[in-house]
Amino acid sequence: MATHLRFKRHLRFLEEEGRVRVVRDLEEEAWLPSGEVFDHLLASMGQEPEEASFRTDLAQHLSAESDLVDGLLSRLFEMKLIERFDPEVDDFARFDRQLLFFDALAPVEHHTELVARQQRLQEAHVLVLGLGGIGHQMALSLAAAGVGHLVLVDGDRVEESNLHRQILFAACDVGRKKVDAARDGVLRVAPACEVETLPAEIRSTGDWEAVIGAFPFVRHVVLSADRPVQLANWLSDARVAYNYHFIKCGYMTTQGLIGPLLGPGTKGYEEIFRSWGELIDAQPDNIQAFNARSIAPTMAASNAIMANIAALELIKHITGAGPLSLLEKRMLLDLTTYSIQPG
Repeated sequence: MATHLRFKRHLRFLEEEGRVRVVRDLEEEAWLPSGEVFDHLLASMGQEPEEASFRTDLAQHLSAESDLVDGLLSRLFEMKLIERFDPEVDDFARFDRQLLFFDALAPVEHHTELVARQQRLQEAHVLVLGLGGIGHQMALSLAAAGVGHLVLVDGDRVEESNLHRQILFAACDVGRKKVDAARDGVLRVAPACEVETLPAEIRSTGDWEAVIGAFPFVRHVVLSADRPVQLANWLSDARVAYNYHFIKCGYMTTQGLIGPLLGPGTKGYEEIFRSWGELIDAQPDNIQAFNARSIAPTMAASNAIMANIAALELIKHITGAGPLSLLEKRMLLDLTTYSIQPG
């Protein structure tokens, strides 16, 4: 099949002061000389020509040897301005804008590399542990992005107080198992996603190993459940034996705690963060009883902000599109000021 060329479709050009600015974002600047050569490039690339014929046409237009044409195209590839593609391949047309975003994160020379990234999402198996405000939002975003297989784990039922912040659920879902209602919500958005459910709570490291062992294809886990507090340690301890990466996401009042992303080749959770598990377990009965009644303040907007940062990091890890920011790291997001710091 013939290879064709085109300018990257998410670019814009602005001509000013005898030059053409390449517009990608507000900060990055790249320039091309304006004039006849640029005009010819723009017109020719707009036809998405076959590469061989384009090279011949450009050489004739410039009255130049092939070496000059090769050098010009090499420079355009180096500047991440053009790409190769096969017009007969339209896999994942549903995700066209998303493929453009993957390319903006990490530009490639051939569009098929973007298709390969989407294919990795389609083949991914992700387990979401906890379908509260953050977990259900991550399940929704991952499914919408094209993750092909989701496992939803939660032991609760939908309550009326869930509806304002857990947008996968409808009023008619009150009283249903969260995993069943969430599955229906995911399938409304992503009918091709294969969704498995497990109505269960994790109360020990043995519980977790039984769950992850039951889903041997899972290679990525979302940890959004906040109790017991030892969950992060249990998932960390099992990550090597069961060969998965997991990302933790939660918050304390108005402070979002996003990350870390850990896997078989990273440090363990306790190597990076101090665990509160032993301290919490050592509290006197009256304090434990009070803490057990504590209710986390939350709303749909705050959940979406934190969950989608974590979801994007997980998508980048699965696809290889762009650098990771949360590998062995945690972002602290202050929702009162939107300030960010590591933590």
